[in-house]
Amino acid sequence: MKMNAKNRESIISAANTLRWELGENFHDDIMESIYKEAGKISRKTVAVDGTGSDFSLDRKIDKIVTSPILGFPIMFILLSIVFWLTIQGANVPSAMLASLLVDTIHPILKGFAATIGMPWWLDGVLIDGVYLAMAWVISVMLPPMAIFFPLFTLLEDFGYLPRVAFNMDKLFQRAGAHGKQALSLCMGFGCNAAGVVSTRVIDSPRERLIAIITNNFSLCKGRWPTQILIATIFIGGAVPAHLAGMFSAGAV
Repeated sequence: MKMNAKNRESIISAANTLRWELGENFHDDIMESIYKEAGKISRKTVAVDGTGSDFSLDRKIDKIVTSPILGFPIMFILLSIVFWLTIQGANVPSAMLASLLVDTIHPILKGFAATIGMPWWLDGVLIDGVYLAMAWVISVMLPPMAIFFPLFTLLEDFGYLPRVAFNMDKLFQRAGAHGKQALSLCMGFGCNAAGVVSTRVIDSPRERLIAIITNNFSLCKGRWPTQILIATIFIGGAVPAHLAGMFSAGAV
């Protein structure tokens, strides 16, 4: 049966009207109803003889880490510990890599280039340009990432990161986003590329796009030194010297 233009337009109009009547949380409502129905079926059909110690412990931990009172302080403390270990722990290996790649190997390469009579422009491009940039990137970015991502993985393996998403869900919903975006933002502090990839755990395409766009506001380890330098020049110079570091870090 052929459909004329009038019927087609009426169907499209009705579909658009119904689409907006469903609301933005339609997907979440469906998932919530599925879990509620599954819980009802489980309570009617599954008999539990007592409570196991593991299950009881898990529920007690959930009540603590997702508590409205204790949940956020615990989250801030744990994430602060992760960032502190990342920053402090990366100082020594970063200094060692910089000493090896920049202070030791770079002069050797410069001497080798002078020995073989390499043109100055080629020496500048290959050694002072390509090699030196790569050496600084490795010495600055590799140690923090090698510390941050394993620590973040441990939090995920222990099941704490889903609790963080649960705690942050209401706050992010007020901004039209999803609580899982907190995970991608935290991942962005290690590397924005990894943070963008981690947004795949967000089901809604709209909320996933928001997470991808806003992930740029997480300062990854590669941009952190540059932005600290810029803040020190433009903001740190406008305050007393003993407060320059604090104001510069706060601005970033």
